[in-house]
Amino acid sequence: MNNPIKYILYFFLSFIIIGGVFFSCISEDDYIKDSSFKLSFSSDTLHFDTVFTTMGSVTQNIRVYNNGDKPVKIDRISIFGGYNSFFRLNVDGDTSMVVKDVEIGAKDSLYIFARVTIDPLNQNNPLLVKDSIFFSFNGKTQYVFLEAFGQDAYYHVSKRELGDGIKYCLAQDGGEKSGVSLNGNYIEWLNDKPHVIFGILAIDSAYTLNIPEGTNIHLNTSSEFWVYTDATLLVNGSQQSPVVFQGMRKDGYYSSLPGQWDKIWFWAGSRNSSLNNVVIKNGTIGIMADSCVTNNAPTISMYNVIIENMSNYGLYSRGATIEAANLVIQNTAMETLALTMGGKYQFVGCSFANYWSYSSRGAHKTLFLQNYYEDIYGNINIRPIEQCNFYNSIVYGQMEEEIQIDKIENGDINLLFESCLLKTLILNNQSYQTSNCIFNEDPQFNNPQEGDLQLKSSSKLFGKGNSSWNNVYPTDIKGNLRAYPPTIGAYEQAFSQ
Repeated sequence: MNNPIKYILYFFLSFIIIGGVFFSCISEDDYIKDSSFKLSFSSDTLHFDTVFTTMGSVTQNIRVYNNGDKPVKIDRISIFGGYNSFFRLNVDGDTSMVVKDVEIGAKDSLYIFARVTIDPLNQNNPLLVKDSIFFSFNGKTQYVFLEAFGQDAYYHVSKRELGDGIKYCLAQDGGEKSGVSLNGNYIEWLNDKPHVIFGILAIDSAYTLNIPEGTNIHLNTSSEFWVYTDATLLVNGSQQSPVVFQGMRKDGYYSSLPGQWDKIWFWAGSRNSSLNNVVIKNGTIGIMADSCVTNNAPTISMYNVIIENMSNYGLYSRGATIEAANLVIQNTAMETLALTMGGKYQFVGCSFANYWSYSSRGAHKTLFLQNYYEDIYGNINIRPIEQCNFYNSIVYGQMEEEIQIDKIENGDINLLFESCLLKTLILNNQSYQTSNCIFNEDPQFNNPQEGDLQLKSSSKLFGKGNSSWNNVYPTDIKGNLRAYPPTIGAYEQAFSQ
């Protein structure tokens, strides 16, 4: 054997054979068995942030780490959704639906490639497609979440840093790709596709955002919509094509499920915002409005607006100035209409009703009024309610008492109910705050538990309103002309099958 190449080949062949025998002899006792041991991942969520424009697939990868001092055997790696999932895996070259007995050496790692295939033009897809990679080992499980856009939509993703780990985006970010038209400080969103918000979206100070009729806005879990100080939001829906704020899912069980997103927040000093023909549903707080500190113009004016199915408040004011007509707020876990820290309010032809059924709402009333606040030092500060007038409106619900007035006596709550239906024992027609009101009479809503506050023909509220408002607000929330005298509440005509 004078040929040195033969010696080299013989050496490497022997090494491979011996090494293979060595590694194949790892016994079960050599693997990590500790049930508290956890795999580490390069990310806890694999997010496919490509906006799909044509049918196709996108591939991402994730790295799985074994930081232990022994090898680990993963009994099973699979997609939790199985064959029905939009996602598929490649685990070290194995594309099976279930990959078994995957070994990762001590202080070593493994790449997993995930692929998603979606037709974004299929409007039956969810806006956000979710699943997870399932790892089973040592009698326990771990997950890596998978997310991908499911429809062709305009996506607003929080990428700016606000501090304290808070990320946000601005309403003008993204340009045409995000359905945004910008002219100076005037922003308009296109309405040809849904707008989807991940995280916090804000209208910047000195900017105005116009949202036209027919726009559908979907907010992801914990997402918020902010209107900064000196910013303005103009939402201009129509009777036929309202603007809708809702969660990511609208199918079946989720169509009326509260708490799917956080809130619309009008900051102190936001000004001259208006909401016309708008539906806000299935969040935590429908609208939170802080003090108007710059002028006497309303923080918000609302006309033909529905706020429903909120896991906290419907409308939560903290000293704001609000004018509303044909406003419906219903079915909230806490106060349906909470007017705190003072403010100035006017409500005409509105229906506030609470038939919350997901849990007990405890002592939370349909209407709550408060003329003070407690600061961070525990000091009580008086903030008078300068005006709080209800005309031709309903305040009702399942409780015996649906109004709570939390008042410090040396501070004012200038309250008036005129031609209203009230569910209350603390007020009556001898109260100075009431005029020509009906007390504790069943309004005969059609189906309040399911969110239908139209009145049955048997209701006694027809023709009991004050006609002086007809010239200002001639139609009800559905566009029907108001009668003379009008019906109390947001709906003029009786429900018809």
